[in-house]
Amino acid sequence: MVNKGETFDTTSRNFEKLRESGIKSSVMIINGLGGLNYMEQHAKNSARLINIIQPEYLSTLVLSFPFGLEHYKNRFGGDYLEMNIIELLREQHLFVSGIDAENIVFRSDHASNYLSLKGILSRDKNVMLAKLETAIKHPQAAGLRPEWQRGL
Repeated sequence: MVNKGETFDTTSRNFEKLRESGIKSSVMIINGLGGLNYMEQHAKNSARLINIIQPEYLSTLVLSFPFGLEHYKNRFGGDYLEMNIIELLREQHLFVSGIDAENIVFRSDHASNYLSLKGILSRDKNVMLAKLETAIKHPQAAGLRPEWQRGL
């Protein structure tokens, strides 16, 4: 639906070529890309891909709509449901919890993110998941980035 020009398999194969060539890789996952209808599928498949390709660097940001929400909905044939903050945090929690990584530097500190997370996934995953759980249960006390600071 997003038509990135790549599939799960082509992405996996191309990252294998990078690794074989000794080139370090960095991956960015866009939370909210599939909307509420595809949240679980997006989070789980993104984590599954990360587990296969094991990039050196990984980050997340939150989907924005520079051409407007209606334009994006049309790309999905009207089947896109925008996610609220809690749903975006749940998607990120599902994504991070599904990663089994060795020494991936993780950053979720882009201006679009409501909750800033930083760490090494093999070392700091449980701390980041705990922060996400706190933000989901008590968003008002989690220090979430207000809309005006998101710079979108």
